[in-house]
Amino acid sequence: MRTTLMTLPEVARYLGVPSATLACAICNRGTLEKVPLPAAVDDTAPLSCRCWTPQDVRQFRLAMMRARRGH
Repeated sequence: MRTTLMTLPEVARYLGVPSATLACAICNRGTLEKVPLPAAVDDTAPLSCRCWTPQDVRQFRLAMMRARRGH
């Protein structure tokens, strides 16, 4: 996994979801598969400019996988 900040398309690719699905989740619900999305480094930036830390994305992916398994 990378150590630099991740953009929305990179996060979507890592999570295995379409970028549009992730963008809608960020804009509308703030969750993906009922798991709260990680906060962007700068939540006030336009969606196309937001970045997330790899550690937050990794933790979110693990939580999403646990939710899928029902734990």
